[in-house]
Amino acid sequence: MAAIQPNEVEGETPLLPILNRYKPIGTSAEEDFMTTRICHGTERSQINQVVLDTETWESSACFRLERSDVVDYYVRNDHLGLLGIPYEYTDVSHSYEPDFIVRLKNDVNLIVEIKGHETDRELAKYAGAERWVSAVNNWNELGKWDFHVCRDPQLLERELMYIVQSSN
Repeated sequence: MAAIQPNEVEGETPLLPILNRYKPIGTSAEEDFMTTRICHGTERSQINQVVLDTETWESSACFRLERSDVVDYYVRNDHLGLLGIPYEYTDVSHSYEPDFIVRLKNDVNLIVEIKGHETDRELAKYAGAERWVSAVNNWNELGKWDFHVCRDPQLLERELMYIVQSSN
């Protein structure tokens, strides 16, 4: 499922983000919440603990993000209300929160989704994420953004290195 993009050659307006008027730009600097779920300590995040939905997938992704030479910092997009991406599935509007927001050493903000099994609904979320990235990049007020689906967290470090190298 590919995101439908405006045809700028035909004069269609490029996609632009629709901001939350009460909190147009989010930050993880002042987050404080409690959880009973398993957590993983961090060094490269403003939030000292990452909440894990699964003990293996998110834990492995955190481990790879913490040790990657191309990651400046990251945040697990959980309980934060930082980034909700709109998408449509079965003609109904939804919003989803991707797993991680990662700032790479080349100044690219990367939305990372960790996913082992994909459904049609997941593909609709990815299309929404691609549209969101396109809109934010067209707006050009928050730097460059990209979206990546990691299907094997053991490969995340290599995938991030490839993303940085291919964007230079």
